[in-house]
Amino acid sequence: MEALNQAWFLIINANTHTPDALIQLAKILAEWVIYFIPVLLIYIGVKGSSDTRRSAITASAAVAVALLIGQIINYAWPHPRPFMIGLGHTFLEHKSEASFPSDHALVLFTLAIGFISTGLRKLGVQLLLAGIAVSWARVFLGVHFPFDIAGALVVSIPSVWVATAMLNRSALGNRLINEMEQIYQQTLTQIGQRVSRLNKKL
Repeated sequence: MEALNQAWFLIINANTHTPDALIQLAKILAEWVIYFIPVLLIYIGVKGSSDTRRSAITASAAVAVALLIGQIINYAWPHPRPFMIGLGHTFLEHKSEASFPSDHALVLFTLAIGFISTGLRKLGVQLLLAGIAVSWARVFLGVHFPFDIAGALVVSIPSVWVATAMLNRSALGNRLINEMEQIYQQTLTQIGQRVSRLNKKL
């Protein structure tokens, strides 16, 4: 399996003859796409419906579960990154730490599957495509193996199931989400009242 992992990596990995424009594009995908996730979740929280916010909460909880599982795997089986064993070419600076599974892929794939499973299929598919692009870029630039990405996808599926079971299929989970929705509505009301008072003073 490791030989196959390394062989696929070398097929995808960029080299010294790769056009610089393609490497720069890969760097943008590998480093910057992940920062749009908090913006997306904030936007959903402000503009989305109650059901949309519920989906976002469930998907976010699934990400937390997935990252926890990922850390446990890192600790139990600290698989090195390609550059740590002198394999291929590296075009992106990264710490020398365990690579399996990929955190970037975990976040994007888990959110995607979480949204798809809770009814936001269009957004979920878009995130899935973004996850594939980011994953390709991180292998292309030499900081991950293909199996790191595949492992992230495998971990994301049960993580979504666990989060959904905890939040949407249990009385405690439903109560928690309902309370969060109430807090959200109260916060919006208070902000609206303060803005109204400020406008009257002006």
